[in-house]
Amino acid sequence: MGIPQYYQISIRIALLIFNGVIIFSSYTNGYIINTIGFTLLLFFQFFLFLNYLNKIFSDVEKSIDCLLYDDYSNSISKEKRKNSLYNKTALLLEKHRKQNIQKTSEQLILTNIIESLNIGILILRKDKHDSIEVFQLNTAFSKFLRIPKFYKWSLLKSKLGKLLTHISDWKQHRLTVVLTINEEKETFFLKTSVTQTNEYKYLIVSLETIQQLIDKKEKEAWYKLMNVMSHEIINTITPISSLAENLGSLLQEDSPDADTIDELSQGLEIINRRSKHLTSFVDTYRKLAELPLPQKEKFNLTELVKNTIQLFNQEFILKNIEVEFSIKSEFIINADKKQIEQVIVNLLSNCLYAFENIKLPKITISIFGDNKRTHLSIVDNGIGISSEIKDNIFVPYFTTRKDGSGIGLTLSKSIIESHNGIIQFSSVVGKTTFTLTFIN
Repeated sequence: MGIPQYYQISIRIALLIFNGVIIFSSYTNGYIINTIGFTLLLFFQFFLFLNYLNKIFSDVEKSIDCLLYDDYSNSISKEKRKNSLYNKTALLLEKHRKQNIQKTSEQLILTNIIESLNIGILILRKDKHDSIEVFQLNTAFSKFLRIPKFYKWSLLKSKLGKLLTHISDWKQHRLTVVLTINEEKETFFLKTSVTQTNEYKYLIVSLETIQQLIDKKEKEAWYKLMNVMSHEIINTITPISSLAENLGSLLQEDSPDADTIDELSQGLEIINRRSKHLTSFVDTYRKLAELPLPQKEKFNLTELVKNTIQLFNQEFILKNIEVEFSIKSEFIINADKKQIEQVIVNLLSNCLYAFENIKLPKITISIFGDNKRTHLSIVDNGIGISSEIKDNIFVPYFTTRKDGSGIGLTLSKSIIESHNGIIQFSSVVGKTTFTLTFIN
């Protein structure tokens, strides 16, 4: 409170005490009428004092109520704000009003962002009493399931059908689900995550159609491919263009000497070499794009691996590379023998490159089967694959080798996928594993 309020309160208390003394003196001396009169005056003074205090704190109480119920309609006049208590209360009210406006604006921005997504988004909120409410729901989610945008959980959950079984446990999931929508089956990729605050637990549900995922991956693949192709073509054409311009200026000389002719010859040789490189690059792309369909036949994968190892035997001995392959059981698969051999050759070639500056290099090859699947694993203890390039190793023409074409792993992946198989890899320091999976 301000100094004027302290003065007024002090004066009113002093008057109450003074009036009480007069009442006590009148009563002691037997002045009954005076005693009654001053007693009534005391009550009146006490009432005025309470009323004064009530006026002081009424605006503060109103402001506190506004903060409690997020109602910022109350305001304190400039005159009252001369009092420090009123002024601080008004500042507190204004601060929370601005924070509420900011929170509302951010909520609106978040809603607009979620609404603009092509991915279906549902965010549920649960309090400490396990009472669930819909926090966010975008149009894409309701369109996917062809349901109204219910913001009342009791209404919405009755429309979710089979999807409810995957989100009712409030756990993290990443899976493909098949939902029956208007008597038609549609496949979606479902991803859920859970986050916790002091008061609430949130479940974030995202729903994508399989076609959306395919389109996204195709777009990413084309983007990476065009980057590599444009980089390679520009690197070839730029020096050719510059060299051709220099050679053109040499040809304008009236009588070229021996040095000029020699320079022309070298320039033409460079142009020829770079042109052949670009032609080879395009032929490699054609080879990848025109990969023939596999001519499948049943053959012994164990025998094929042994024969392929023999192709590298001299190089393994020359570089002191230990190769461990002790599988004797026959694993029969139905595949294109030549194409699978090419994949194994590509993987073993990569192992050789990975052994640069590696002591005691070793390759471990194993074959095993489970659930009508045959797995071929090739492990090396080479330099490994850094995290920076892990996402690019299957991208066409991406390579870290000076003499590499950047197509080996891409071609291998295409071959395995054309057999409806899977190629996977993992890499940590001192251990890189490529696994081929064939479905029998």
